[in-house]
Amino acid sequence: MIDGGFFIQRFKFLNKRKNPTRNDLENLIKDVIDKVKAKSGNSSIDILYRTYYYDCLPFDKQIKDINKKTIDFKKTPIYQQQIEFIESLKSIDQFALRLGVLSFAGWKLNVYKPENPPSPDFKQKGVDIKIGLDMAWMAGKNVVGKIVLVAGDSDFISPIKFVRREGILVYVYPMENNLNPSLIEHCDFVLS
Repeated sequence: MIDGGFFIQRFKFLNKRKNPTRNDLENLIKDVIDKVKAKSGNSSIDILYRTYYYDCLPFDKQIKDINKKTIDFKKTPIYQQQIEFIESLKSIDQFALRLGVLSFAGWKLNVYKPENPPSPDFKQKGVDIKIGLDMAWMAGKNVVGKIVLVAGDSDFISPIKFVRREGILVYVYPMENNLNPSLIEHCDFVLS
């Protein structure tokens, strides 16, 4: 289960490049599978059930900036890059794309560089809840024995606790990010 926003942010930081590709995501999936196998040793045989990728389509509306100039986000290069990336994921084997909604929440100032112009503040809606619901569904249907969460958000503690009570092992893969100690406490394994 991959939190797309988290994955993209960590990918950019770790690789010093702007945008991941489908190949980069497939490499991440292989890396995670290898790390789970290494943690499990020879005690179990792991078979990938499915990779779930959670994200939002890019913002595609027109809004006015602080100078009342209209910005059409659908015509930006970032919009096209994000659409192409998401479309490329649809044909990955054993893959499910779960999309929330991206909403505009206003303009924000950079507190570290107040001389810079304000930037749009976007918020994801419905992504974290989809992850939690899918975790609960898998636990309720008893379709998996392990869940790997590629995320760093302590908002997942409640669904993690639920699936662990149902007997599922939970791994978190933070992509070299520092995790909240409470998230570490409620997972069975941290993959590094």
